[in-house]
Order: sequence, then C-alpha cells, then structure tokens
Amino acid sequence: MSSQADQLRMRISDLQTEIDLQRKLLRKLEDDKILAQRQLNAVLDPVARLPLEISSEIFLQSLDAPFPEPGALHISMLLLSICSAWTDIALATPALWVASHITFPCALGLKKLLPIRFKRAHNRSLSVSLSGVPFDQDVLSVIWKHGQQLQHFEMRKGDDGAARGGIWRLWEGCSPGPLPSLQTLAIRGWNSEDYIFSFRQISELLHMSPNLTECILCDLEIVDDAEAAKADIVLPKLRRLIFGEPGDLPFNNVVFNCLSLPGLEVLSTSLPDKEAWDDLLSFLKRSSPPLRELTVKFDGLGISNLPQYLCLVPDLRRLEVWWPKCHVMEGLFAMLAESPSLVPNLDTLVIHDPEFLSGSFWTALSRTLAARRTQLHIFRLEVSDPLSASEMPAPSHIDAFRELAVGGTRVHIKAYFGLWEHAFY
Repeated sequence: MSSQADQLRMRISDLQTEIDLQRKLLRKLEDDKILAQRQLNAVLDPVARLPLEISSEIFLQSLDAPFPEPGALHISMLLLSICSAWTDIALATPALWVASHITFPCALGLKKLLPIRFKRAHNRSLSVSLSGVPFDQDVLSVIWKHGQQLQHFEMRKGDDGAARGGIWRLWEGCSPGPLPSLQTLAIRGWNSEDYIFSFRQISELLHMSPNLTECILCDLEIVDDAEAAKADIVLPKLRRLIFGEPGDLPFNNVVFNCLSLPGLEVLSTSLPDKEAWDDLLSFLKRSSPPLRELTVKFDGLGISNLPQYLCLVPDLRRLEVWWPKCHVMEGLFAMLAESPSLVPNLDTLVIHDPEFLSGSFWTALSRTLAARRTQLHIFRLEVSDPLSASEMPAPSHIDAFRELAVGGTRVHIKAYFGLWEHAFY
C-alpha cells in the first residue's frame, strides 16, 4: 500500500511539473500574441505611421493651456497605456508633460510621481495649477525645486468644507525660492474667514517673480501688514494686474502701496473709499504706466478729482466702470465732453449696472459722444435686467445715436440675462 501511494505521489508530481511547464509555455504564447498584436497595431495605426512632429501635435491637442482643467494630469498618463507606439510618442513629446493640475488632498505617491513627470518635460517651461486644501507640503517642495522652470502658476480653493481660521500659512515649511520664469500668477477663491492671506505672502510671491507679465488675484481676503507694505517691489514686465476675474466685477486690493509697475497696460480694481483712491493716485504717480485699459468699481468718492487720475494715463483707450451712481457717470461724461485733452485716445467706454437711469444720463452721453465723435467709437451699457420704458433713451436720443453711427460711433445696450438688447449702428 505504501508503494502504491508513493507511485501516485510521483505521478502527481510529474503531472504538476508538466502543468507548470505548459503554463509557462502558455504565458509565453500569450506574451508573444500580445507583442504580435501590438506590432500589428503599430503597423495599422495611422498615428504611428505619421512623422513624430505631427503625431505629437495630435496628442498635444488633448491638453488645455496654460492651466489644465481638473484631471488633465491624467491625460498624458492615459496615452501611455494605449499601445507601445503611443507610449513612445508620448515619452518623446516633452510638451505633453509641462502642464499639471493637482487637486488636494492628493494621492500619497504623488510626491514620487511628480518628479518623473517634470523630468519628462525636460527643460520646457512648466504650468502648475493647484486646487483644494490643505496643500501637501511635500508636493509643494517638489514644485518649488522646479521653480526655475515654472512659467504659469495658479492656486484655487476647492470645496473642502473644512474650517481653518486665522491667517493661512501657505508656505509653511517649504517657502518657494526665486521664480525667474514665472509669467502668469493667479490666486482665486479664498474669500472667506476660514482662509486669510497675509499681505506678506502675496508680496513674497511677487518679489520672487521679477518677470511676471500677468497677475490675477480674485476673491481673496488679505490682511494688511504694515511692515510688508513698506516693501518696494518693481515689476517692469507686468502688463496685466486684475483684482477679480477678467471681464467681471473687480474686487478690493491692498497691494498697491508696495508696487511699481512701469509697464502696466491693463488694470482692474475696486475703489471703495478715499484711502483706495489715494493709493491709486500714488501708484500712478510712482509707476507712470502706459495704461491702455482700466476697469474700476467705485461710487461717488473721488469723482471731482477724477481728472487728475486720468491725466496720469494719457494712453488710456478703454474705460470700464461697474455699478456707478447715475450722477457719477453724468459728471464723467461732462469731463470728457469739456476736456478733449483728457484721455484723448479713449476709444471704448463700458458701463455696468448703473443705478436708475434718467433722461439727463442719455442727454449727457449723447453730448459726450458728439464731442468725441472722432475718438470715442464704442459705448456699451450692460445691465442685469432689461431697462424699463422710463429708463430707455428718448426718441431724440436714439436719433442722435443713429446720426453718430453714420460716422462710426456704436452705442449698444444689452442685458446679461435673456436676449434683450438694442444696438444703434
């Protein structure tokens, strides 16, 4: 009986050995099949048959620039998993790896994967967008190590629901170093008591970015810092400074005091009080910028002194005003009509949501447009809801607008909501 059992054990062992051998052979056959299938895919794949320059450009069309949308970090990774030919193309295209959107809290392994991604970008300029809180300090450290390559940088608060309180220590433990290549800086969406920036944090970022060309600070709660405000930051290449979203309602700011921007061409800001007006005046005198576009939100404060502000920006071509009182606009119209040397290059005037409009508003506007018919060619009035019959221009005003249209002046009234609009040209 013992002998029979031993024979069966040997038989089972031999069968297992044969099974293992056949499994290895099967795995090899499966691997050979996969390889052959990939080779066939490469032969038949139209992308693989294209020159690398063209196939790379096709891949690049799948990305957003300069700031990718959430999930864009994974698009280039997805291209690695299609076939070997696509993997080769993706790895041979550094531009695929330059833009990264990172959402916090992030995966624990991201701090190890991010250096690999940046390495694949070679020496290309990098675009990084961060959203959510809290920021992972290890991930920030990786980003700052590549600060020399950073060209576009955005921070956006996500919907985390976590209460923080006090001043948020953005760079705690890993302050950024010099950012010589940074051109675009955007910080958005922290307007709450839970996340408060110190003025010093903003000024440090600006100070480390000497070649910045565009800065967007939107919906931020910034605590003034008397010591940091004494800093003198000169950014000769900054062309666009926007407090708020481009094309939308401007927000307050507290950073004028420390800035000199001799190349500024576009400014969007809010002027809620006399101190803000004084800061703007000091800034314009200190910087003497070639300002071409100015967007402001203000009430009647400072309107009597407006000429001294406009005299400092003689190159202004576009003026956009949000939520003004009617008498403020009538005063501005009178200044423009009576002083042709005031902003002589003004070509476009846009008014957003003024208070109740009266006949005197339309009369002052028509006089101003007539006085400046050779310079001021576009007037736009944008309101939330359609104007009532009493707020609409009278027939005499409409006739004046249509007469001006013959000479090239365009008057356009529209509502944000609905399809209501009137164009007189």
